[in-house]
Amino acid sequence: MPRTRILLLLIAATFAFLINFGASKAHAEDASGIIIAVLPFEVNADADTQYLKDSLPTLLSDRLREAGFRVVDQKKVMGLVDEQGYEFLNIQAAKDMALLSGAGYSVYGSFSQIGEDLSLDVRLVEAFGMKPAVPLFVTKKGLINLLPAVDELVSKMKLELLSQDKIADIVVRGCRVLDKDVILMRTNIKTGDIYTPSKINSDLKNIYALGYFDDVKVKVTDVPGGKQIIFDVKERPRIQAISVKGEDAIDAEDILAAVNTKKGAVMNPKVLSDDLNTLREMYRKEGYYNAKIDYNIEGEGAQARLNLNINEGKKLYIEGIKIEGAKQLDPDEVKDQLALTERGWLSWFTKTGVLKEELLERDAAAILAYYGNRGFIDAKVGEPELDIQEDGIYVTFKVEEGDRYKVGKVSFQGDLIVKKSRLRELVTADDMSDGGEYLDRSLLREDMKAIADFYSNYGYAYADANIKFDQHTDEKAVDITFIVSKRQKVHIRRVIIEGNAKTRNNVILREMRLADGDQFSGSKLQRSIVRLNKLDYFSEVDIEPIPTGDPGEMDLKVKVKDKNTGMVSGGIGYSTSDSVFVSAKITERNLFGRGMEFSLNGGWSSKTISYGLSFYDPRINDTLWGGGFNTYWRNDDYTDYDKQTIGGVVSAGYPLGEYTNFYTNYRLDFYTISEVADTAAQSIKDIEGDNWSSVITAGVKRDTTNKAFNPSTGTVNNLVVEMGGGVLLGDDSFVKYTFDSNYFTPVFWDLVFHWKGSAGFIHDNFGGGEMPVFERFYLGGINNVRGYDSREISPRDKDSNDRIGGNKMFYMNFELLFPINEELGLVGVGFFDIGNSWDDGQSFFHDTKQEDGKELFLGMYKSIGAGIRWFSPMGPIRVEYGYGLDKLEDSSRHKIEFSMGQFF
Repeated sequence: MPRTRILLLLIAATFAFLINFGASKAHAEDASGIIIAVLPFEVNADADTQYLKDSLPTLLSDRLREAGFRVVDQKKVMGLVDEQGYEFLNIQAAKDMALLSGAGYSVYGSFSQIGEDLSLDVRLVEAFGMKPAVPLFVTKKGLINLLPAVDELVSKMKLELLSQDKIADIVVRGCRVLDKDVILMRTNIKTGDIYTPSKINSDLKNIYALGYFDDVKVKVTDVPGGKQIIFDVKERPRIQAISVKGEDAIDAEDILAAVNTKKGAVMNPKVLSDDLNTLREMYRKEGYYNAKIDYNIEGEGAQARLNLNINEGKKLYIEGIKIEGAKQLDPDEVKDQLALTERGWLSWFTKTGVLKEELLERDAAAILAYYGNRGFIDAKVGEPELDIQEDGIYVTFKVEEGDRYKVGKVSFQGDLIVKKSRLRELVTADDMSDGGEYLDRSLLREDMKAIADFYSNYGYAYADANIKFDQHTDEKAVDITFIVSKRQKVHIRRVIIEGNAKTRNNVILREMRLADGDQFSGSKLQRSIVRLNKLDYFSEVDIEPIPTGDPGEMDLKVKVKDKNTGMVSGGIGYSTSDSVFVSAKITERNLFGRGMEFSLNGGWSSKTISYGLSFYDPRINDTLWGGGFNTYWRNDDYTDYDKQTIGGVVSAGYPLGEYTNFYTNYRLDFYTISEVADTAAQSIKDIEGDNWSSVITAGVKRDTTNKAFNPSTGTVNNLVVEMGGGVLLGDDSFVKYTFDSNYFTPVFWDLVFHWKGSAGFIHDNFGGGEMPVFERFYLGGINNVRGYDSREISPRDKDSNDRIGGNKMFYMNFELLFPINEELGLVGVGFFDIGNSWDDGQSFFHDTKQEDGKELFLGMYKSIGAGIRWFSPMGPIRVEYGYGLDKLEDSSRHKIEFSMGQFF
C-alpha cells in the first residue's frame, strides 16, 4: 500500500475514532451520533433497472437521514471510490471507505431481481473492525415494493446500530373470564419490537381503560433474546345475574335488552355508566324526565349480582307550548305546524303530548319555514326552551318576525335560451307579483326546480337556477331575480344496464327514451323510469347519470332488480257471482326474459267452467308491432239458459305515440245455447242451438298514469269498436261502441282520488242477423255499480220479465284510495257508484223507476261502500262491501263481493 494512502487512512481513522467515540454514549437512544457512508451497490437485473446503480444509494441515504442518522454526502463517497480505484467492494474496502469519509460505519451490497422477486443483500461494516460485519437481507415482490424494501433495511440497520433490546415475549396473567386476546388487542407492542418503556406505559393505561380490571401491573424481565413483558391483571367480578327493580312503565325484558351489560360478562363501570344513560334516555322518551336510575352490586369475589334500581317518578306531558313573539301571525296557526303537541284528554291512549326531544329542532325549523313562506324573509327562531316542572313540561319557541314583504318585480338573468315570457309561464313568482301576494319561499324552490327541469329538456343536464333578492324596506317589497346557469349541453355516451339476471337487455333498452348519442332530456329520463316500472318486471328501478370526465357527455347506468314474474297457482275460493270456485293457473309475464306473456288457466264453479291458453309478444323482434293469440273453452250456466263456447282470438297492437296505443283482434267463436227455460225471453229462444260468432275489434288506448298498479296520477282512456256479422259472416250481427275513462290524482295526505266513467252503445249490423242478448249491456256487481247483484241492472222482457240487456249504458265510479300497508300493497277504498242500462227506444238517463215506483236521480241507480284491495302474489284481490241506495227488483241492496284479477 503506498505510504500516502496509509498516512491518509491513519489520519482519517484517528479523526473518525474521536468523533464516534465521543458520540458512543448516545448510541442507545440517539441515531444522530452515528455517521454512515453508503457505498455503491451492484445491480443484478435487466438493462431497464441499471439506473438503480446511481439512485439506490441515494434513496438509502435519504431514508437513513429520515431515521435520524448522519449520512456522508453521496458525491463525496463516489469521489473517494473513484480516487481509490476499487474494481469491486469487500469488507476491507468498506472499512477503508468508512475511515476515509469520516464515518463510523459503511454499507454496501447488491440489488437482484429475478422475475417479480427482488432482494437487497448488504453488509453493515464497522470502520475499526471492532465488530464483525453484519449481513442484512430483505426480499419483496415486484419493483413497486422497492421503497418498502429500503425502509425495512433501514429498520434492521437501526436495530443493529442503536443496540436496543427486542421484546422477546408478551405474557398476560390473572385472567379468569376474559380471554387474553381481549387484552393483547389493546396493546400497541408485539414480539420483535424494540423495547420502549414509554410504549409499555401507554399500553398499561389502555388495558386499564377497558374497565374490566381493579388493578393492572406490568413487569419487565430479561430473557434470552430480549425482554419479557408481563401484564398482571386483577379482574372485576363476573355478573352472575341481573335484576331490575322499581320498573313499571317499561318492561324489565325491554330494559335488559337495551343495556350492553349482560349476564356472564365481567363487571365494567364504563359500560354500566353508558347503560344507565341509555335507560335514562328510554324513560325520557316515555315522558319520565325525573326518573332516577343507578345500580348496586351484591356479593364479593369472582361472582356478583347486578341490581338496576329505577325510580321512575311521575310521567310528565307537555302542558303548554308558547310561540313567543308571534304578533303578525296567529300563534295557534303557527303551533299547527309543530310535530309536538300539548297534552289532551286522550293522550294516555294516543301518546300525544309526550316530549320527543329530537323533534324540537325540527319544529324550530318548521316555524322558520312557515314564516318564510308567508313573506317574513328576515324571521328568526331561537333555540327551543324547556321548563320541566313538577306538573309538566312547558316549551317556548322565541320568534323574531321582522317585516313582512310582498313580491315586487320578477326578472331573469344569466343564460336564457328562450324568451323571458316563456320562463314566466314556468314560475309562480310572476303570479305572486301580479296578485300582490306575500313572498312564499316554498313556491320559489319549486320555481327553481321547474326552470332547471325545463333546461334539462334541451340537453342542459347540469343547469340550475339561483335566486337573488333585492329588498325595498320602505315599500316592504322584494324584487326577485332568477339567475340561470345552463352550463354544458350534455349528450349520452352510453346506456349501461346492471342487475338484470333474467330480463334481456333489449327488453330494457326498448323502454328507454334516451339512447347512445341522444341529447340529454330530464323529461325523457323520468319517462324511462315510469315505463320500466310499468313493465312490472322489476322490484327496483333506478337510472343514475355517471360523469365520464368529458363535461359534454355522460353515461346512464340503468340499475334494475328482477322480480318473480312467473306464477303457478291453484286454489279454492268464493266469488259473489260464482259462489264456490276452484282455479288453477300458470302465468309468465316475462317469458324467457324476452317480455312475452304466456298464460294457461282453468276454473270450475257452480255456474262456470272454463279453460284458456294465451300468448302475447308486445314487441315482435323488437319492432313496434305486438301480436298474440288466445284460445278458450267455456261453459256458462245462466238463469234461463246454458251457453257452451269454444273459440280463439288473434290480436295485434301498435303504438301511436308515447302514451297512445292502437290494438285490434279477430275473434271466432262456436257456441251452443241449450237448456232454455220455457219462461225465457223470445230473444233467447231465437238463438237456441248452434251458432257462430265472427267479430273484429279495434281500439285506441291512451295511458298517462305513473304506475301499472295503484297509480296516483294520470289518466287512462279507452275507445273500443266491435263489429260482428255483416261482411264477417257469422250468426251474431252487431256493432258495439264503448268508451272508458279513468282519472287519478292525489288530494291530501296519502289519499288518491279516482274517477271512472264508462258509456256504451250497441246496434244491429247491416245485412241482417241476430244481436245476441249476451253482447248487450248488463250492469251491477263488483266491476261497475256495486251493491247490486251481478248483471241485475238491465231492461226486462215485457212478456217473461227476464233481463235481456240494454242497447246503451252509462256508469261512473267515484273512489277515494288510501294506503293501509304500502309494503304489502294493501289499499283501502271508499266509493260512490251510479249507473244504468237502457233498452231500445229509451234515451240515456231515462228514468226506469225503482222497484217501488219512485224516481231515480238522473235515471241511474246509486250505491256507496268501502273495501280492501291487495296486490297479492296470486294477483290483485278485491273485497268490497256495497250498499244500494235505490231499490231494484229481485236484487239485494247489501253485497259483500270478492274477485281476483285485474283492477279497473
